[in-house]
Amino acid sequence: MDLYIAPYDMIPPALMPPLRVRAGQAFYNIANLDEALAFARANPYPKGDHEGLIRRLQSADEPDEIIEAGNAFRWWAESNGILVERGLPG
Repeated sequence: MDLYIAPYDMIPPALMPPLRVRAGQAFYNIANLDEALAFARANPYPKGDHEGLIRRLQSADEPDEIIEAGNAFRWWAESNGILVERGLPG
């Protein structure tokens, strides 16, 4: 019996664990790089290299690039004070 493993490009690039961020009074759960990209485009906070973050989120396709892009999004959210810790209202 052969074990079938789906090619990596069929697995959505997920953020583990998902991140919770806020924009104004609204809160968003960011579970993958597509959601991180959409959020970052819609909310260009000033701290960090926003354009570099966008490029990194857009181009991540290898496992190590996906991890780095997720880490970059987390760092960007933390540096802009919009990352909400689990269990806290914000």
